[in-house]
Amino acid sequence: MPSHEFTTSTGTVWATQAWTVVEIKQRMRDLLERFDECLPSEVAARVVIKPNLNNDLVALTGNSTDLRVLAALVEGLQERGYTDLTIADGSNVGVDRRGIDTFRRLRIDALAERYGVRTFNLNADEGRTIDLCGGASPRVSATVESADFLISVPTVKTHVEAGLSCAMKNWVGIVVGQDKRQMHKAINQNIQAINEHVQPDLVVVDGVVGMEGNGPGDGEPVRLGFLVGATSAPLCDLAVARMVGIDLGRIPYLGHAVDRGMVTQADLEAVQDHVRQWAQVELAPERSRLAVLSEDPRLAWLKQAVRPLTDQPAVAKAAYKLGVIQDVYSPTDDTVSGVVRKQVECTDCTACADACPTELPLERIGRDVEMPDCIGCLYCWWVCPDDTIELEGPLGSMVRQAERYKSVIEAL
Repeated sequence: MPSHEFTTSTGTVWATQAWTVVEIKQRMRDLLERFDECLPSEVAARVVIKPNLNNDLVALTGNSTDLRVLAALVEGLQERGYTDLTIADGSNVGVDRRGIDTFRRLRIDALAERYGVRTFNLNADEGRTIDLCGGASPRVSATVESADFLISVPTVKTHVEAGLSCAMKNWVGIVVGQDKRQMHKAINQNIQAINEHVQPDLVVVDGVVGMEGNGPGDGEPVRLGFLVGATSAPLCDLAVARMVGIDLGRIPYLGHAVDRGMVTQADLEAVQDHVRQWAQVELAPERSRLAVLSEDPRLAWLKQAVRPLTDQPAVAKAAYKLGVIQDVYSPTDDTVSGVVRKQVECTDCTACADACPTELPLERIGRDVEMPDCIGCLYCWWVCPDDTIELEGPLGSMVRQAERYKSVIEAL
């Protein structure tokens, strides 16, 4: 049963608890049943699922959409007969510029192969130019605009510029490639504006593991344990903000949504009356003056000119330590080829089984390591608190992630 649900003239928001893969999949079925009337009447409808694949950080950090949530959503839609499903996103400009394949690194490609659905990189798409705020005129993905039905699947993160990254912020990913830079000419106004131009038909929020503190790319994982369904992205974000304890005044794009009438006073009152606080996340810190200066659109020419220098690993690491950037990328993909579970040493805590997107039971984890049983997501390794799961092959780009996040994820 949902913990809370409300409907206003703007839309409906429905929320429920979920943590393990079994809970996530059952609650996803409940969510799709609740929003059955919103789903396409034709099972051949072109459905585009837009997760948050911001960068290559494993989803258990709270940075990207959890594979368990995507698997549950795809399964639920296929159970209802839908046949034309595409998982599509355009990762951030740093990822795009470096040619990093987040679909591969996050194992989205393997998940899609298992379920027989397509993936598509929106950064490589054709697009229609739209005029936004501050002189921004980015291209919006043609694949998104031509879909019969759009499902946004955001994560819940704090954000140093926007306050909160959820449904409305997730829509920045429908901007094609390097045009995302234009969004930063007036980031919060443009988050609101792009949600006026293109609206999802359904929002499914992955609130299983969130990211708090220095988000969206350098925060800390936090256990939230919920899913949210909604028919309105602004209304959804109002509700999620309350659920994680962020005041409206700390989320500028929602203020712009209020000003534009995308949410009403009745919506604000409904959230106060019907939504309870689930957690108190640590808010994003104030940005350093150097970081703000680095994003000044007037200095875009300078950034472009010094890019050969700033792309050097040593310079990037220095910029990270100074708080100028959140992301430090490795050009080397991991080449992990499998996992091995040391059964003799395993305490049977079931953390790995709870995290497995394909619902492998404990006794099969580390044994059935080929598709379609295992998609190589390594969630079992990430969550194992006893080091009884070993990896075969080099970590590559995951080395830094493991050093920073492995012990934190184990403790969630």
